[in-house]
Amino acid sequence: MARKRKLDLEKFRQRLEETRQDLQLGLQRIEDRTSGRDPLNSDTAGEDFDEPGGDAAQETLERTQAMAIGQNLKEMLENVSSALRKIDDGTYGICDICQKDIPKARLEIMPFATMCTACRERHSTR
Repeated sequence: MARKRKLDLEKFRQRLEETRQDLQLGLQRIEDRTSGRDPLNSDTAGEDFDEPGGDAAQETLERTQAMAIGQNLKEMLENVSSALRKIDDGTYGICDICQKDIPKARLEIMPFATMCTACRERHSTR
């Protein structure tokens, strides 16, 4: 049984590390875009608002949306990093609230889950 759990932990570690890399790349892309360093949008990054095609309202909206997405990615990245730390310290898959095992099916769907389904439902209704 311990051998199977170790294999599962390695599988989850690999998935979490891949997810972390994807999130870091996504976050870098968002930061590049909002700072004007995105090579795909370099033609619009330096446009003056008074020039044709320089729609300030649209640019502000897109930048605000990108910043919100970036914040979401940062939160997800912290959750993934926390899950990796839990694997290292032996607490991965244990609910932060009730200390019971988080069902494997839940971890398969959301490998960075910190609560079992029951505790998550109780926590989200507060």
